[in-house]
Amino acid sequence: MITVDISLNEEGQVTDVIMDGHADHGEYGHDIVCAGASAVVFGSVNAIMGLTAEQPDIDYDDDGGHFHIRSVDTNNEQAQLILQAMLVSLQTIEEEYHDNIRLNYK
Repeated sequence: MITVDISLNEEGQVTDVIMDGHADHGEYGHDIVCAGASAVVFGSVNAIMGLTAEQPDIDYDDDGGHFHIRSVDTNNEQAQLILQAMLVSLQTIEEEYHDNIRLNYK
């Protein structure tokens, strides 16, 4: 199962996102849940880096089993909007594939 731990501050702004695990929905390399979640997270980070002044601190494993986003300025409204959009996309995947991905808010 993929777990996505999302840390929010008191104002509901995203401060930290950690995605760990594998969906195990399909065969490795053909898992639509893993591919969807990875595309959403990677695309969101690319959008933050390409459309805002933010350069978030990211850490990931080459096998796709770990991705950590941190150090995004909570005062950067554009970056926060992209992160909120990322969460909406991940929630949509979770609603359809709740046995394979779980979002945890902290």
